[in-house]
Amino acid sequence: MTAALALYRLATRLLEPAVPMLMRQRVKRGKERADRVGERLGHTSARRPSGLLLWLHGASVGESRLLIDLVAELRRRRPQLSALVTTQTLTSADMIASWAPPGIVHQMAPVDTIKTVDRFLDAWRPDAAVFAEGEIWPNMLAGLRKRAIPAALVNARMTTKSLDRWRRRRPSAQQIFSTFTFIGAADEATALGLGEILRKPIGAVGNLKRAAAINPPPAHLVSYWRDAAGGRPILLAASTHPGEEEMALQAFAEVRSRFPAALLIIAPRHPERGASIADVASRHGLTPQLRSRTRSTPEAAISVLVADTIGELLFWYAAADGVYLGGATAPGVGGHNAIEPAALGKCVFTGPNGFNFRETFDTLEALDAIVIGDTAGELARHWLDAISSPPSQQAIRLALEPFFREASAPFDTTVEAILALLPASAGGDTAHA
Repeated sequence: MTAALALYRLATRLLEPAVPMLMRQRVKRGKERADRVGERLGHTSARRPSGLLLWLHGASVGESRLLIDLVAELRRRRPQLSALVTTQTLTSADMIASWAPPGIVHQMAPVDTIKTVDRFLDAWRPDAAVFAEGEIWPNMLAGLRKRAIPAALVNARMTTKSLDRWRRRRPSAQQIFSTFTFIGAADEATALGLGEILRKPIGAVGNLKRAAAINPPPAHLVSYWRDAAGGRPILLAASTHPGEEEMALQAFAEVRSRFPAALLIIAPRHPERGASIADVASRHGLTPQLRSRTRSTPEAAISVLVADTIGELLFWYAAADGVYLGGATAPGVGGHNAIEPAALGKCVFTGPNGFNFRETFDTLEALDAIVIGDTAGELARHWLDAISSPPSQQAIRLALEPFFREASAPFDTTVEAILALLPASAGGDTAHA
C-alpha cells in the first residue's frame, strides 16, 4: 500500500466515529433523509436478492439513468440478474424510485470508511461491481479487491484537473485502478490521460449517454397540456444552477416585451431549490407557481412554473418551444447532457463552460442542434427565434440519426465487458460469503 493510501485509510478510520453526527447535520441541512441515514452507514433493511447480483454505483441523476439503461440491456441477456444501484444524492434516489423497473434495488451509497464499506459488502455480497464516470472511492475499491469481486469503470470521464491530481499520485492511482478489470473511457482525453498514468492502454469506448433510451412522452398529452395552458409560447430553463435562473429571468423579460403571455418553466438541477427560485421570480415582478404544490396547468396569471419535481423533464422538453440547458453557464459545473432535448428535435441553447460534454456539444453544434452563448441577450434572441421561426424538429431528429447509430457501438461494448465479469451461474446467497 502506498503512503498516500495508508494515510487515507487512517484518516477515514479516525473519522468513522464522527460520521453519524455528520449525517445528522446533513439531515438538518436537507442533504440527507433521516430514514435513509442507515444506508449511508452500510446498514440495510432490504434483503439481498437470491442468485446473481450486480452492484452498480454512480453519483447522481445522469449516472443513475445510464446505469438503469445498462441494467435493462444486461437483464435482457441474463434475465436472472438482479441489480443493486447506489447513488450519492437524494435527487437520484427520487428519480430511481419514480421510474426504475422491477428487479432494481436502490440504496444510498455507503460512506467511504472501512467499517461502513465492510458492513455494506458483507450484507450485499455482489457478484460483480460497476462504477460510473468518476466515482473513485479507495475504501470501496479496496473492499472489492479484498473479496476478489471483479469490477468495471464505465463511461469514465475525467477533467484535466482530475487527471493532473492522479498524475501527482501515480503509484496510488495504479493500485486503485487495478481493481477494474475493464475501464471504458467516454472520450479520447480521458483514455490518453489514464493510459499514461496507469502505463497501459485504455480504450476510448465513447460516451454511453449518447445511447440512453429516450422514450418521448405521448404527443397527445403534450398537445393537451399546451392547449390547456392557453396555447401561449412556452420556454424552458432546464437543469439550472444558482445564477443561471437569474440569466433566464432576464432573457424572459425581453421575450415578454414581445410576447406578454409567454410562460417560463424553470426545472432546476436540484428540485429542493424550488422555493428559493420562486422567490427570485417574484422579485422580478413575475407570478410563480411551484409544480409540487399543484399539478394543474398554470392559469394565465402564472408567468413562471417552477418544476420542482422528479421525472418530468422529458415532458417539459417536449412541451417547450425553446430550451435553455443550464450547467454550462455557471462556472465549474461542466454542463449537462443535451442528448435528450436534441433527440426530441429541440435546438438547445447552453453556455460555454460545458467541458464535461465538449465532444457531444461540438457534434451537436455542427448539426445545428445546439447554440452556445453566454448572455441573457443571446438567450432571449434564441428563444424569440424559437417562437417566431421554430426549427424543424423532424429535420433535427433526422440529422441526429447517424449520431445515435454510432452511439450504440460503445454501449454494446460496455455491456459485453460487464457480462464477462459475471459468473456463468448464479452465485446465490453463498456468493462471496
